[in-house]
Amino acid sequence: MGLSKMRRRANADSKAAPAENQSRYLMMKKGRRIDFKQGDEISYALPSSVLYGTVARVLGAGESAAVEIEYEDGRKEIKRVGDRALSLLRRASGLSEEEERHSDRDRLRDTEIQQVYRSEKHKH
Repeated sequence: MGLSKMRRRANADSKAAPAENQSRYLMMKKGRRIDFKQGDEISYALPSSVLYGTVARVLGAGESAAVEIEYEDGRKEIKRVGDRALSLLRRASGLSEEEERHSDRDRLRDTEIQQVYRSEKHKH
C-alpha cells in the first residue's frame, strides 16, 4: 500500500470517528429532565456555597423553560431548567425527587418484619 493510500484511509477514518463517538455519546447520555412546579424546594450550587429556595413560578416549557427562584433571603432570580447547578430537593406535595422517580413501583413489604413490628407495638 502506498503512502498516499494510507493517508487517504487515515483521513477517511478520522472523519468517520466523530460520528460514531457522537452516536455512542447520545446513547449513553442520561436524561436529566426535571419538570419543576410552583412551590418546589430547590438548591442552587455555587462554587463556594449552596443556595436554597422555592420555585416562585415556571416560565415557558420544554428545553427552553426557566424558573423564578425565591431564595431564603428573599432575593429572586430566574434560572434555566437545564442549569446543572439547579436541583430539586422536595416537591410542593412533599415527595423527594427519588420518591417521585419510583412512584410507579410497588413498595416492598416483608411480612416477618411487619409481624415483629406489630408484636412490639402490642408489648408497649
